[in-house]
Amino acid sequence: MSLQSVSKTILVLETLLKFPDGRTSVSELSRELGWSRAATHQYVSTLAEAGWLVQNTRRDYQLSPRAAVFGRFAIEYAAVPVEVTRTMEALVEDLNEPISYAVLNGNEATIIERHEPKRPFAIIRAAEPHLDLRTSASGMVLLAFDAHIDESRWEGMEDALETVRQQGYAESHSEWLGDIVDVVAVPVMSAGECLGALSVIAPAGRFDIPTARAALLEARQRLEQELGVGSS
Repeated sequence: MSLQSVSKTILVLETLLKFPDGRTSVSELSRELGWSRAATHQYVSTLAEAGWLVQNTRRDYQLSPRAAVFGRFAIEYAAVPVEVTRTMEALVEDLNEPISYAVLNGNEATIIERHEPKRPFAIIRAAEPHLDLRTSASGMVLLAFDAHIDESRWEGMEDALETVRQQGYAESHSEWLGDIVDVVAVPVMSAGECLGALSVIAPAGRFDIPTARAALLEARQRLEQELGVGSS
């Protein structure tokens, strides 16, 4: 039997993320939740006492540094859904190139799982797990499909991000770890939330980009059907 108070506490935290910069007043939050101001205040004040929320100089509530630490821990150690892992393994077999899964982590994209093809005599070096949001294909996907994006922080990128949304993918041709590489990335969506970005990467010219793009888009569709969320 579920505890209603726990479910409501989680709902407060999730609703808080819908506001610009993740901060809002009790009155605005209560309207969004459809609760009374008194009930909303009880939950946010309890979260503040527990150290999960803080108030700024305007008395608006926002997530505390403690919540940020928890979020970083969750990104690093939360299990990647088995459906994602299976999809990545299938893509490696199909494309014979490295496949990565990255998530949004503050001001960067972080690769939390990576699968490499088994090539004889291959030299495998540790991949850099941190990607720039503005220049990497995975970063652009995570920004474009982030339901909570603060657009004021990404001024000048509106057209590029809208193009990614319309296409359903992002591509990049740039230097990475000293090599010029081609990358194609697609989002993995769940009920309007971007769970992460699947990408394929290889030295420039080694794979056919349209073929890789089609494989990733098809994999995304299958994966979201497996997850039972569709391609929202």
